[in-house]
Amino acid sequence: MGRSLSPLLRQELDNLDKDADSRRAAMKALKSYARHLDSKSIPHFLAEVSDTTAAGAGAGSGMPTGGEFTISLYEVLARVHGRNIVPQIGNIMATIMCTLSSSGGSFPLHQACSKVVPAIARHGIDPSAPDGEKAGIIASLCRPLCSALMGGSQDGGAASGAALCLKALVESSNWRFASGELVNEVCLKVAGAMHDSATRSNAHMGLAMALVKHNGLIAEAYARSIVRSGLQILDGDTADSSSQKRLSAIQMINFFMKFVDPRCLSSELGRVIDVMERCQNDRMPFVRGAAFEASQSARNIAAQKGSRHEVGTSPMVGSNFHKRREKSPCRSLWGAKRSPAASTMAAASPVQFRSPESQGLCHQATMVPYQGTRLPVPGLQTGR
Repeated sequence: MGRSLSPLLRQELDNLDKDADSRRAAMKALKSYARHLDSKSIPHFLAEVSDTTAAGAGAGSGMPTGGEFTISLYEVLARVHGRNIVPQIGNIMATIMCTLSSSGGSFPLHQACSKVVPAIARHGIDPSAPDGEKAGIIASLCRPLCSALMGGSQDGGAASGAALCLKALVESSNWRFASGELVNEVCLKVAGAMHDSATRSNAHMGLAMALVKHNGLIAEAYARSIVRSGLQILDGDTADSSSQKRLSAIQMINFFMKFVDPRCLSSELGRVIDVMERCQNDRMPFVRGAAFEASQSARNIAAQKGSRHEVGTSPMVGSNFHKRREKSPCRSLWGAKRSPAASTMAAASPVQFRSPESQGLCHQATMVPYQGTRLPVPGLQTGR
């Protein structure tokens, strides 16, 4: 094959599927090879790695054992070659999407991909470059993943893997260069994915919380829809059999109640309290504990219903909640109730749109101020 590199490189790539000692030796050799590539050789190296990944995907039972090691080579390339990797983002993302689609839900593979995406943003963006160029790089990383968020039941693995990758990108420092249009697109796709039980994963809920944390002014417009989807995971005939997913849903709803303008969720508080009370009879103690905490949060907000809520500055780094009073779409809706404009805005609201994995949800609690009252809130493992 004309674009193939040395037979030794191919042999080392093949060794990634062998025993642990062979994998370690192969990774050492491949990392050394990647460091010494010149800019003209990068496309050929990527093509060889991509061919290895595609061959594993076509084997019939998902990626080979060393799939996550193969994908991690992209992270090495980004770290070593920086901006020289930017022209290859399209090829890299195509390989990542192929990997996610054939992963069979493998968390190590999802995790490997989720490290590559922010690494490319971190090392590929020149701080002195125009903002438009930075936004373009973020968009080129984000859009293929965003398109997979609402994958059907056959692509559930790709959808949850894409959500995990996007969460890592949203939590990276370079996400601040994402355009408002791109952020809104991601929020829309997350809300839509959460409406479908096939793509209502832990990773999607983790992504939803990350968006509220870093892009609250945009994400809160979708809060009611996402909370309703979370309640479906917990309630009656639609309750999920996975205790971890039930815990994730409770933690997400609780997080939203703490950091989204209360007006956005006021219509859901009664049902939240009702569902959380029933969840306190769950067979799993950690679900019961989380449900009790969420119930208390909902009651705290409901007790103030009718007052002029004031949301203070969020202590979360990178959050834009400090502008909530002036810019919250829910505040505008609250002030315009009973007016003709209110019904028009409600009709245009994105709420009409109907995984981190288990270790991505922290089981500890941090203390975060809310309206002068200190309440325990499940934190997020941001990795940043």
